[in-house]
Amino acid sequence: MREILFRGKRIDNGEWVEGFYWFDNFNKKHKITVNLSDDNFTCHEVDPETVGQFTGSVDKNGKKIFEGMNKEIQEENKI
Repeated sequence: MREILFRGKRIDNGEWVEGFYWFDNFNKKHKITVNLSDDNFTCHEVDPETVGQFTGSVDKNGKKIFEGMNKEIQEENKI
């Protein structure tokens, strides 16, 4: 069974975070919670356009592949 994992870019600083993705209905914000196994977990608001689920595959360097990464690579290669 594949690992259920999401990633997205944080709203506050643009850094990528990986963890459990959820929608906060009360505040109407998209969030990713990290460190689920610890008692001290952290939630980050993320841009919903950047959220992608882990595909279960890794690239030749062992980096996890997430849905939507193709679009990200295309954006980086634009001149």
